[in-house]
Amino acid sequence: MNITEVLVQPQAIAWLPWAVQYFFYIGSAYAAAILFLIALTFQSHTSHHLRAALALTLAIGAIVGPLALTGDLHQPGRAWQFYAHFTPWSWMSLGSIFLPLFSLLAIATAWLYLRNDLMALQHQNNKLLRLFAKLSLGQWTTSRKLMMSAAITTVISGLTIALYTGAEIAVVQSRPLWNQPASPLIWFVTAFSAAIGFTLLILLLIPSKPKALSLGDTRLVKQTMILSSVLALILIPLWASNNSAFSLYANSQWVNKIALLTVLLVANILLSLFYLRDNKTHFFYLFIVSFICLASAWSVRWVTMMEVQTIAKFDIGPYPYHLPVGCNGLLGIVGMFGLWIALALLCSELVQPKHNINSTTLNQH
Repeated sequence: MNITEVLVQPQAIAWLPWAVQYFFYIGSAYAAAILFLIALTFQSHTSHHLRAALALTLAIGAIVGPLALTGDLHQPGRAWQFYAHFTPWSWMSLGSIFLPLFSLLAIATAWLYLRNDLMALQHQNNKLLRLFAKLSLGQWTTSRKLMMSAAITTVISGLTIALYTGAEIAVVQSRPLWNQPASPLIWFVTAFSAAIGFTLLILLLIPSKPKALSLGDTRLVKQTMILSSVLALILIPLWASNNSAFSLYANSQWVNKIALLTVLLVANILLSLFYLRDNKTHFFYLFIVSFICLASAWSVRWVTMMEVQTIAKFDIGPYPYHLPVGCNGLLGIVGMFGLWIALALLCSELVQPKHNINSTTLNQH
């Protein structure tokens, strides 16, 4: 009897940390679009500051997300090939159409909502802020019908992003942990945790922030956090059990990873119950809630996208992944978050506390 050993050559990891960042930021954008539409629909129950923070989360995520995607493509110049060689049966090719459309709609929706704030800047003493007032492109009033139409269109476009980003990984049959309905659903539901985390962070950055959230604001944030975390806690065990070749629960390292995700998601629920009980929530608590929301959403994507690639396809491995320090690793992660913070610091200055143009009640005509 002959024994033949099968040796597999080392292979480069397929999805880089850039992909995790893309899913993280673009997920926060389309989730913020849905939450913004809800807040706009129940306008009398939510504050202008929360709606402005959601609009900024939507726009900034739609800007930073595609930049992270170009990093995952290794060369930004490769993006043009999606248009030169369009293949409608490919989810990535469809995404090249869906993504720029969503980004444009997200920026336009945020601009329409913040036009009243931009117009109010013309009364500021700061010359730079008065210059920003010109971005309102006139003194015309944004009607509620136009605002709602833009918000609804952006939500529909955002759902196409959720569909294609989930499908482009779920179709990879060589990875059973990806090739299942639970994986895109996990990324979708946890995107709302990312949206809440970024929205609360922007609220903390707004110079004219109110002393407390309104009761409607608190309710929307709290219910979103609980629903997102509960659904993720249901989906993660289903996702982990759908691997026929490798039992995650039989490996101590994977048990620790799943336990970490569980702890973060449970922390989301507990924080929402204890720190978001009324409209008098201290802003220090909001920072803690924001941090845990962002940590849970990012960790879910890291484990389900990056760590899954360390599972051997043909032999027993192991194939550990070590995060590099350079631009394809830690530096890229810090840089993208730094870009998001820079945009948030700049845009949060545009949100005004009180001005002659009423931001909280759009023209009904």
